[in-house]
Amino acid sequence: AAGISPSVLSFLGACQRRYIVVKDDPSSIADAYGTIKVLSQQMNLDEIYLLPNMVGSQSEGWRLYQRLNDVCVKFLGSTLHYLTAIESDEMVLTALRKYQSVLEFAPGTAATRDFRRLAELTTQLHPIDQASGGLQFFMERLIQHSPEAS
Repeated sequence: AAGISPSVLSFLGACQRRYIVVKDDPSSIADAYGTIKVLSQQMNLDEIYLLPNMVGSQSEGWRLYQRLNDVCVKFLGSTLHYLTAIESDEMVLTALRKYQSVLEFAPGTAATRDFRRLAELTTQLHPIDQASGGLQFFMERLIQHSPEAS
């Protein structure tokens, strides 16, 4: 698909769960929808999670998820999953400029709270027994073909 890097699609194909990060702006929504369309229709992949980013509140993130999910259900026949949203937080950029994670730099901020919640909710997801995607053994192949393995 136009604008979607083949390496991004290969990487997403190697994952058991796919997290699509989206902002509430038209170009981000269009890119997210295009990626989801390719993943679900051309690559026949599921376990797609939408992660609203830089939203004003959790309810704003939920509304963004609902809007995009409704479109995906209507036009693609695919339902997206939702865990949480990441609220807009200026400390994220400040931490990046200092080469630190926001969790270390500003442990009490909204973004830190949201990243912790995302990690907690992700670890609570049911295990996926069957490998999915076109690159089920991506890491094994990578290790087998690395120069150190020769």
